[in-house]
Amino acid sequence: MEKHDWRKIVTIITLCFCLTITNNPPALASIHKYPETGDRVMFRSVQSLRDNQDKAWQVVLYKRVRSGRGDSLNLRLVGFPGTQLDHPVALKVVAGNLELALAKDIWSESDLPVNVGEYDFKSIVAQLESDRPLGLNLPVQGKKDLQILVPTFAVREWRRLLDIS
Repeated sequence: MEKHDWRKIVTIITLCFCLTITNNPPALASIHKYPETGDRVMFRSVQSLRDNQDKAWQVVLYKRVRSGRGDSLNLRLVGFPGTQLDHPVALKVVAGNLELALAKDIWSESDLPVNVGEYDFKSIVAQLESDRPLGLNLPVQGKKDLQILVPTFAVREWRRLLDIS
């Protein structure tokens, strides 16, 4: 073995050792803050999730805060083009086989297109006691049993969002 090869091996082993013992930086939260008008701020958690028919949905839980007080906590579901959600139909939220609640459809209070659902989610997140995955049973026209599974990490983020002011 040549002298150069020995140095390369020692350098590589040293780098590997350094990488394994150094602390990894903490993961950044995906709750983002957006200033709005005046003293109003929006905090939101955005996930891209798939339903049980493998169609993509943007799932946004957002909270509006005015003067340090939470005005609202709403869930927005944005479906793929061509999807039409039934309005005003409540969103059924389940944990396993247990129905947790029905989220009130507030879509009519906005000017959103029909592939978007808007639901009052404050009371639902407030009753979550763990980060257990949730199922969102989607009221899509012409489709039965369409569901989005919300994973543990997203539920954890939603619970944290409730406490932000």
